[in-house]
Amino acid sequence: MADMLNQNLNNNAVKSGSNNLRPSKPFGLNVRVPERTIQQITESVKTNATSSVSGIFRYLEKNENVFDGTVARQLDDLFIQDFNTKQILKNAETTENKASFVMDM
Repeated sequence: MADMLNQNLNNNAVKSGSNNLRPSKPFGLNVRVPERTIQQITESVKTNATSSVSGIFRYLEKNENVFDGTVARQLDDLFIQDFNTKQILKNAETTENKASFVMDM
């Protein structure tokens, strides 16, 4: 009886083309990926794709006044104020009617 069983198993192994006693199955064709794994993959891809772009948009939003010209106008106003102040002080020093300021303590 054992000889017939071994012979039958050997015949099946030879027919299947392998040395193991299990029937051959195609690898990877019947693998089912869990739904949670697919959700995690999509979340990871979205996070990685948007992280660099969102950083750029946060930077642009934070420094919007630089790019729309507000800072340039403020700098121009400060340079004009600086120039006017220096001219007033220069003119005050060159005139003969120098005002003397006395500070009372």
